[in-house]
Amino acid sequence: MTESVHRRRPPAATAQDAALALAITVPDVFFFAAPLAPGVNGRDQLLVAVFALPEAVALTFRRRWPLPAFAVVWGAAVGAALLSLNSDFGFTPFFGVLVALYTVARENGRSAAAVTLALTCLPIALGTWNPIATGAVHPGYETAETISEIAFYLPVTAVAWGAGRWVRAAALAAERDQRDLARARQAVLGERVQIARELHDIVANAVAVIVMQADTARSTAPADPDRLAGTLRDIEELGRNAMAELRRMLRLLRTADVPMTDGTGRHGLADLGPLLEDARRAGIRIDLEVRGTPTHLDDSVDLTAYRLVQEAVTNIIKHSGAGSHASVRISWSEVLTLDVVDDGAGRRPEARRELSTGHGLLGLAERIALFGGELTASPYRSGFRVTATLPLSPPPSPPPGAAG
Repeated sequence: MTESVHRRRPPAATAQDAALALAITVPDVFFFAAPLAPGVNGRDQLLVAVFALPEAVALTFRRRWPLPAFAVVWGAAVGAALLSLNSDFGFTPFFGVLVALYTVARENGRSAAAVTLALTCLPIALGTWNPIATGAVHPGYETAETISEIAFYLPVTAVAWGAGRWVRAAALAAERDQRDLARARQAVLGERVQIARELHDIVANAVAVIVMQADTARSTAPADPDRLAGTLRDIEELGRNAMAELRRMLRLLRTADVPMTDGTGRHGLADLGPLLEDARRAGIRIDLEVRGTPTHLDDSVDLTAYRLVQEAVTNIIKHSGAGSHASVRISWSEVLTLDVVDDGAGRRPEARRELSTGHGLLGLAERIALFGGELTASPYRSGFRVTATLPLSPPPSPPPGAAG
């Protein structure tokens, strides 16, 4: 945290500060001096103006430059008090010092506030000693006068400094609350995005396969009753699996102490068999090729790899249709490379757009970017190709408090 906070102030705010400076300087002059009293010469009046004018200017800009403003006001107060001790000039201003002290205590850190509080003791001491040294106090009343002066100066100084520190603490607490609220909102947004991804992966993909199989069943029902029965069994199994996934996610959402990143029931590359078999039942000829030696993956990376293949295969079912030929290639090296390609040669069903949410590839790109990977998706010959690279382990989490 910086020791001082400098803010650009609009002209209206500067005018308000100037009005306040005038409202402080005028009482300072007429309470601690008597420039218009009978017998006061022009020299003393001029000296009062010489010390009061810098004070008024400094107080005008006190919130923009708290420490320089305090230095000017403090110097004017000490200079006037010292001149009063060594001549018949009488002016020991203090109200401006209080305002400048309050401003430093509010705008600056603890060390600057403590130093200015200690420096304020000098004009207090000079103001207390001045009436005694100049003979303005009757002999024998020096102790009473000293106690009276201290009883005036110390409480108002403590109140001004303490109020400044309290206001600063309240402002910093409010800023912390705002930062915490912003972080909480960001976390909620992240959870919403993650839930949207999960819903897409669980519901949209399963429904797309179910619709495509139902379409196949409708077209083949009159000619092949046995195939119809098998397709209906597949649809039932897909529906049951989707409901099981939904129940798992809803259980996580309803359990406050279990994060969404909990790996219970999550899929991975080892679960590609049932996924590819579902695609084959939908009429897609699909092959799986694995290159290199598989290594252990963290659950989050494994799930992301599975979701990528799932989305790519589902898009083939939706957009290419039965009769297409596709291949899934998994390459293990320094990174994990996934490549899903289809030839686009299938029977293209009508109204394929109704099966698309428009968020599948976007969600995949977000998932993969979180792990420092890359995703490319583009037409390839007569079909489509989806390729991604993933690190074999997720990147380290940022330290607490790092910018997001």
